[in-house]
Amino acid sequence: MKLIALLLVCSVTAFGQNSLHLLLQDSNKEALPFATVLLKKTADSSLVKGMNTNENGELKVTKLPLGKFTLTIQSTGFKPAKIILDEISADTEIELGIITLSPLSTELAEVKVTATKPFIEKKLDKTIVNVENSAMAAGNTTMELLERSPGVIVDKDGNISLRGKSGASIMIDGKISYLTGADLANYLKNLPADQISQLEIMANPSSRYDAAGTGGIINIKLKKNSNIGLNGSANATVAQGVYSRQSTGVNLNYRKNGWNWFGNGSVVNRITLDRNYLTRQFRAQNEVWENGYAFKNENQTTQLKGGVDWYYSKKTTVGILASGNFNQFTLNNGLNQTIQYTSAGKALSRLNTYNNVGNPSHNYSANFNFKHNYDSTGRELTIDLDYARFVDNNGSNLRSQFLAGNFTALRPDSLLLNNSKSFVDQYSFKLDYVLPSFLKSKWGAGLKSSYVKTDNDLRFQGKNEGDRAFTFLTGQSNQFIYTEQIHAAYLNTERAIGKFSYQIGLRGEWTLADGLSQAYTANSKDSTFRRDYAQLFPSAFFQYDMSKNHSLSLNFSRRIDRPSYGDLNPFVFFLDNFTFRVGNPLLTPQLTNSVEFSHTFMGAFSTILGYSHTTNVITEILKQDTEARKSFQTTANMAERTNYSLGFSLPIPIAKWWSSNTDIYFNRAELVGKVENVNLSPVNNQFYFNSNHIFTLPKEFRFEIGGNYFSGGLESAFIFGAGGSLNLGIQKTVMKKRGVIRLNAQDILYTSNPDVFIKYGDLDIAVRPRQDSRVVRLNFSYRFGNMSIKGARERATGLDAEKSRVKSK
Repeated sequence: MKLIALLLVCSVTAFGQNSLHLLLQDSNKEALPFATVLLKKTADSSLVKGMNTNENGELKVTKLPLGKFTLTIQSTGFKPAKIILDEISADTEIELGIITLSPLSTELAEVKVTATKPFIEKKLDKTIVNVENSAMAAGNTTMELLERSPGVIVDKDGNISLRGKSGASIMIDGKISYLTGADLANYLKNLPADQISQLEIMANPSSRYDAAGTGGIINIKLKKNSNIGLNGSANATVAQGVYSRQSTGVNLNYRKNGWNWFGNGSVVNRITLDRNYLTRQFRAQNEVWENGYAFKNENQTTQLKGGVDWYYSKKTTVGILASGNFNQFTLNNGLNQTIQYTSAGKALSRLNTYNNVGNPSHNYSANFNFKHNYDSTGRELTIDLDYARFVDNNGSNLRSQFLAGNFTALRPDSLLLNNSKSFVDQYSFKLDYVLPSFLKSKWGAGLKSSYVKTDNDLRFQGKNEGDRAFTFLTGQSNQFIYTEQIHAAYLNTERAIGKFSYQIGLRGEWTLADGLSQAYTANSKDSTFRRDYAQLFPSAFFQYDMSKNHSLSLNFSRRIDRPSYGDLNPFVFFLDNFTFRVGNPLLTPQLTNSVEFSHTFMGAFSTILGYSHTTNVITEILKQDTEARKSFQTTANMAERTNYSLGFSLPIPIAKWWSSNTDIYFNRAELVGKVENVNLSPVNNQFYFNSNHIFTLPKEFRFEIGGNYFSGGLESAFIFGAGGSLNLGIQKTVMKKRGVIRLNAQDILYTSNPDVFIKYGDLDIAVRPRQDSRVVRLNFSYRFGNMSIKGARERATGLDAEKSRVKSK
């Protein structure tokens, strides 16, 4: 809070004690209340300050920025007026007197009205960030833009959360991206922000969107141009953490004679060092087990995407899109050490596990899309047909060395070989229809059907050192086949009545799922399960505009999170003989009801009070076999989780060369449930503060400083401690503004790895992760060709809710 106070003081200091006064009226000498008055820089017409006349048509403002500016005055139904101001100094007093606006009606056919949108707008069901032509877009990436947007939090791994809720979905031009995790982060880091027109931030999406996902949606709308020719961009990055990293990428677009061909590709070589320290306390046995590992992970990823849009007519567009991703993950000589101590600190035994992993994987997808605009009212039909396939091959070998506390061998080393293959096939059909003027409201309706099949085969072989051959371990090997159908329909309507507006929708989804776990031994029975359920997902949004500067909103939504295919897989993945992960095919979906009340000032400054309640919570937990001294991670359904939140979004203009955006959130999370018949009810209060500042310097330089702090929190059943990060960056535009050089440092103080704790029953575990988060990056990007060419219609199609449930290891 001290930083906010300091920013406000700086804001007052940066503006002089000057003033501006005017009265606005129409040709009948009637006052024009709540008209928009925009203060812009004379040099580049960029927006500096937005203001409104009061109910009497009067505007009186003090503490104006210093420099040369123009005023643009706008009111609905009137021609805008533009006034060039004399240079404003610290003591300038500007008296413009009475200004009269002319009506549009007499020259309506000849006048084109262009209104400059404010940077941040609060709408009925979303917050809009108008990126186009703003300083936020120049030279930045889309990921950097998201980090500075209201309510958006990006962690060190590129995971995006919205208003304290993790798992936000990303859409490109209204279609959810199938990319997740590191792949999505790489895409957003390589997409220039100056290709973006708007961001639409939806904390509680309406019924027209898939009901899956409780983290909200961020829709990235790309600029639309119509010039003919070729354009593109290329970029390259080198980075240094513990190890060096490199990436290169290229985007191409060619448009001519009603055809638009597009493609992009990237190659990423990423080497990281993952370290973790785990302490397990067995209170009944008076023992403490210390576990630590350091893994050098090598990732080589190639992504390709291409397609064509055919503009059959001004109303009809047909498109085809194909994409592929090829990844090679390698872990060589990873060492995991486990030591058994007495409560007095004497070592009883030691286990050293050496791990080698080779994990090649790939996926590809294809989409056919059709869009038809019937008329100028906005009535339209869109259709998407999709197919995607994911293939994952995982091979690993573990060598376990068993030692006494004094390092003498207890038994021969054991070797465990694992080979798993996973195949995921996905099909989808989606149809959306918009009818803008029916019963005085805008209506939308749609259908969607998807089918998914996963086939996972896991096989283990083991032997002791000195044995001649490996033995196939039938008890640990398994094949799991899962199929799922989801059929959905929705109806949505919205209308504005004076100062009141609403949007109400209902979505229905019917899910059919079958699972089959096939054992490799005659002594073990195959297990099956079937899910057949239908759910309704209502949504409602209400907004009341009290005045030009103040509005109140209330919204409600019900959403669902289905288990990922990997969490349903009952396979066992070993870290060592005492620590491993197990899937859970008995998981069922979780359901969340959310309510938010918000107040917005001047379309930008917002206060948000939120509540959500989740039942059947899908939760990551640790279980412990006390007698065998084994701990394993799995996913289970807990009874319920309740979240309370209070948030403030503060886009504060400090000076014409200094812009900032600050988010403050208070969250309380309460989890209730049982683990192995032991009651578990962790509760945590979290304070989150995030502030980013951009300084525009002479000679095309920009300096940025930002960071965040969190006091701790509750993630699944785990309590995590306090942490945060400090980030610095500088960039320069070169080569006639076609090239940008960026240098940035992330997590400079190495404080973004909080400790994690869990405690219930006889389980007392502390985890100290130390990820490779402190990284310095040098990036160069260059744009070539015709910069005003219309971009390809980015889409990730109708399968994306299903694709996001495919987890990479």
